[in-house]
Amino acid sequence: MAWTDDVATYLLDASACPRCHTRSWNGAPALQAGVCARCGTDLRGDAGAELWAASEAVVDAARRRQQLVDALPRVTREVPSPGVSTAAAAPDPLPASGPATVVAAAPARERSTVSLQSVLAVVGAGLLAVAAIVFTFLNPDLTDFATRTTIIAVTTALFLGGAWLLNSRRLHFSAEAVGALGMVFLALDVWAFSRAAPDGVSAWFFGALGAAVAGVALLALGRWLRLRTWIWTGLVALTIVPAFVGYGLDENAGFPSRGWAVVWGQVAVFFAAWGLLELLRPLGRRLDSRMLADRVTLTVLQLLTALLVIPAVLSADLMSLTVWELVVAAVLSALALGAFLTTRVFLRVFWSAVGGVLTVAAALTAANTLLAPDSSPWRPALLPAVAAAVLVLVALLRRTGSVQRTALVVGTAGTAAATGLPGLFLVLGGVLGVPLAAWTSRSAAVIDPSAATAITAAVLGLAALAVGLWALSRGVDRLGARHGFAVSAAWTAAVAALGIPFSFPGGVALPLVFALGLAAAASVLLIAWPALREARASYRAPLIVLAHLLPAIAVLLSWPEAAVAALTGPVAVAALALAARTVRPRVRPVHTAVGFGYLLVTGAAALSLTALEQLPILCLITTAAAVVAIAASLTSWLPVGSWYALLGVTAVPFGIGVVSVLIERGAWTALSTGVIFLLAATLLLTRREGATGPLRIGAAALLVPTLAVVVVCLTAELPQSGSPYALPIIAVIVACALPTTGILRDALARRGLPAATADAVRLAVEVSSLVTGGIAVILALVRIAAGYEIAFIVLLVLGLGAAATALWLKRRYGWWTAGAAWTGALWCAWAMVGVNVVEPYLLPPAVAAMVVGLVLVARRRDTAAARPAAALFATGLGIAVVPSLAILAITGNGTGTSFDDAPVLWRAYALVAAGVVLTVLAGWVTRPAGSTTTRFEPIRVPLMVGAVAASAAGVVQGARLGWERDPLPLVDVHPMLQVLAFAVLAAATAATVGRLAQTAGATNRWGYLPVPFFLVLGPMTAIENDPTSIWTLWVLELVLLAAMIATAWRARTRQVAFPPVWLQWSLAWVVAVVAWSQREVLRVEGFALPLGLALVLVGALALVRGAREGERRTLTSWPIGFSGSWALLAPGIVATLLPSMLATFTDPQTWRAILVIALALVAVLAGARKTLAAPFILGISALPLEILIVFLVQLGETINPLLWWITLATAGIVLLVIAVGWERRTGADASLGARLRDLR
Repeated sequence: MAWTDDVATYLLDASACPRCHTRSWNGAPALQAGVCARCGTDLRGDAGAELWAASEAVVDAARRRQQLVDALPRVTREVPSPGVSTAAAAPDPLPASGPATVVAAAPARERSTVSLQSVLAVVGAGLLAVAAIVFTFLNPDLTDFATRTTIIAVTTALFLGGAWLLNSRRLHFSAEAVGALGMVFLALDVWAFSRAAPDGVSAWFFGALGAAVAGVALLALGRWLRLRTWIWTGLVALTIVPAFVGYGLDENAGFPSRGWAVVWGQVAVFFAAWGLLELLRPLGRRLDSRMLADRVTLTVLQLLTALLVIPAVLSADLMSLTVWELVVAAVLSALALGAFLTTRVFLRVFWSAVGGVLTVAAALTAANTLLAPDSSPWRPALLPAVAAAVLVLVALLRRTGSVQRTALVVGTAGTAAATGLPGLFLVLGGVLGVPLAAWTSRSAAVIDPSAATAITAAVLGLAALAVGLWALSRGVDRLGARHGFAVSAAWTAAVAALGIPFSFPGGVALPLVFALGLAAAASVLLIAWPALREARASYRAPLIVLAHLLPAIAVLLSWPEAAVAALTGPVAVAALALAARTVRPRVRPVHTAVGFGYLLVTGAAALSLTALEQLPILCLITTAAAVVAIAASLTSWLPVGSWYALLGVTAVPFGIGVVSVLIERGAWTALSTGVIFLLAATLLLTRREGATGPLRIGAAALLVPTLAVVVVCLTAELPQSGSPYALPIIAVIVACALPTTGILRDALARRGLPAATADAVRLAVEVSSLVTGGIAVILALVRIAAGYEIAFIVLLVLGLGAAATALWLKRRYGWWTAGAAWTGALWCAWAMVGVNVVEPYLLPPAVAAMVVGLVLVARRRDTAAARPAAALFATGLGIAVVPSLAILAITGNGTGTSFDDAPVLWRAYALVAAGVVLTVLAGWVTRPAGSTTTRFEPIRVPLMVGAVAASAAGVVQGARLGWERDPLPLVDVHPMLQVLAFAVLAAATAATVGRLAQTAGATNRWGYLPVPFFLVLGPMTAIENDPTSIWTLWVLELVLLAAMIATAWRARTRQVAFPPVWLQWSLAWVVAVVAWSQREVLRVEGFALPLGLALVLVGALALVRGAREGERRTLTSWPIGFSGSWALLAPGIVATLLPSMLATFTDPQTWRAILVIALALVAVLAGARKTLAAPFILGISALPLEILIVFLVQLGETINPLLWWITLATAGIVLLVIAVGWERRTGADASLGARLRDLR
């Protein structure tokens, strides 16, 4: 049937909606009384009549056109290919009888060669080919080589003849598919021909002969029949012929220098590919095609050849030759020539760059042999010099023909830069290795003479490379490239300068002098030379880096000798100060920080030469830094940024001192901490410029903690433990500091500080005091010398201070803090008398909070006013339920302080009962949406949440029973059934709560979320290797899938309250995996097929319904609101096919492989029939993947070859017959690309 009939059938179909193309909807015709039941399109009235008239006009025009096409005359000549331009075959228009404007013909729209039927044809032919291979090579009853070869030859003839026959019938897509499979068998024919080589003759020669004959024949036949697959195969065959010849010569014992034949054969492949690329020019004009796929293939072969040459020339047989490197240079030169020649036909830029790389590589290889023997220490200088010479030649070369100059420059420059890497590593090795060796040996740094020579060679090589890059920058025309190469030259010269200090053997005196001298010189040049001072930043950057890096190198060289470091430190800091002048002022505070910090380090080094120990040295350094910071804070001789840097550096030794307090405490630490206290007070009260609010706030936050540290350090001087004395004193300090923050705030306000800053300082002191008090409490509890008695005193004192703050300063947090402190004191008292059960500690305050919250909710009729009280009630309820639930999960039903089992599950029963009671209370306060609520409405949600949390005890207890952590309540009943009972009870409670929330007007889909989890979590933990457990989980899986399908069904027409489909399916998948983990009763398909088919059904429901206007596409709403098979059907198809395909690896079975093929074939046919993209493409993809898997698991051992090849042959015949028939019905000139694009 021609496409005209298809158009007429489509446009004049009175039973389908013209907008959504739906014929039936919910079991009834979609169009009823002129209105579409699915999308609501109204075809009644003038609009519908006008649309029908337009459709009839289109059909009449299409039929008239078909009549004109049928009446066109025919000319006996070669049939043009579909790829030939129609403009070339069109007759010249008749000349007009007057002046006329010549209008250029519009280019014909290129038809899509990727169509649905072509894909079917390729896959069908592929299945047939695989079936033939299985029958021929894997059939245990077929072992004779001659018989196999005959079968292969006959199969090849059938495929080639079929391609020719289909092409003669103008079925081009099918012809290409069948012809491509014929090429596979033709390759097998060539292999069989090579096996027929006589003794003494390499099989590679016969293979080369067969490939050459086949390649020439395929090129000729492909050009004649216009079959692109044959042309492509012929090109590949002819390209690899030289490699076959090289392998054959290499096997000849009389051929000299074994291995070189392979190398030059691969080089010949490179040139053969270039020659065929040249041949593609006239061939492409003959076929009116760019031949892009063929060009890319030949280029890939060239690249593979170039890569394979590398391991070939590195073989042991070749490296033993005396002229090995010269021959390698010749090979690289030949490849470079081939790359330059290839620029004439394809990828000019790429091959120009590759040619540049190969040219430099060839020059380096030759120079390495002639100028720098292996034992020469000057190779790091000679090779970069040779590369630099090549760069100079490229810079002088102006006319390059087809070679793209920019790409050539980039290729040569990149390869030349690689020659500088050894020098770079040598310099870096000297920079890092010499100080590292000195530090590890704890002796003065010494530079070895051989290392100095190597670094000198590296410096010279980098200098030569810098000259070459500079010359290249002068030889390019583009300003950007010129700038880039000039900057690269400058950086290369900077690296060379970096290695100069390490070019002098012996001690570190000369390296130190040169390092600091070069740094000073770089800084002076940048500061004093106007041209350089005003140059671009990219040119100045190398000198700036040298000015900063060389002092650091000098510092590294000066260690580990403390005396040398102490003497070198000030000079290095002076050089750094000079380097700071080369950068912007906003960066100089970094120099201040580094310099001041290193001065402190050198001071410590100087003090280490005395008899002082480490702690006194640290405390003295901290004190000195703090004194300098106090002086800088009281004066203005430092800029603000540098002042901040100095404060930051001072904080470092102070922080180290704080850490040292945890290890050792004494008068030295008290001294440094006391000075820091003075610094904090100075920063809080200073009037210096730059003393911002955050700085004052940070200083205020240090006041109380530093005083506490001073107390701790001073009490450490006592002969006994100071904890019983220090902790109460710290508590008194905190208790006194909290009520006096108001006095501090008023004093700061009188000094002129903004009110906001004063308030923030007050808050900082309060917070730091509370933190200090909290630390004191922790220390009182963990220190053995303190104990519960001291903790009781500390908590009591802190509570008094907090209460005073609440009474006199009206700080509301004081009551909460006092309550918490006094509650802690009460707990300490209980601990002292031996109470060890958890609930008595938690329930009294929790119940008190609930009662207070409930009373306040009852008294406050306004909902907004009752929210804080409801929050208090919710907090108490959470404290009452959640800790007990956590204890049940961790320790079970015991005391909660040990893991001892209890004979009765009292805690689980109590929590489940509490969940039921809370559910009843929630039902008592719940009213239907729209009706008058009760006064306890604010606590309705906390009651529901508490009920769900308490009912979760059933899940927790079920899990403990499943894991055999607790004894079973009923000994004679199966554990799975007892766990299931707990799960059902918990799920029922959660479902009741969800129903109450829905009654109250909740529209969130997460209200029923706990229900499926509560139902399956417990039973999953009780899985055992017995049928009862496995079948129970399988039934739970089906229950979840049924609920998922019901959810999707209801979501088509109304809003649903059950969790999203993806969540239900994921949970069902987890249940299935747990049940399948025992590997008993059911195979993986027993669990996977329900999962996949249910997901497909859910997507199909939404696909039939269709997406409606205004519906949101979210993961939660899926599948509702989505359209197209990819979004709706692809997940289910993947879930159906993938498990069985993966299972083929671990448990290969014939029936499983056939099942996957059958399911994939059904998906393909369904996708083709219903124009659905996902089933079609996924099914097509699954077929070759399953075939590959079957071959990987060793076909013939567990998979029957006979049944397998019959299955593949049947599927291939079905697909091929459908594809050929489809193309015949559609017609040779009708592209099916539109049909493929119409897949939804």
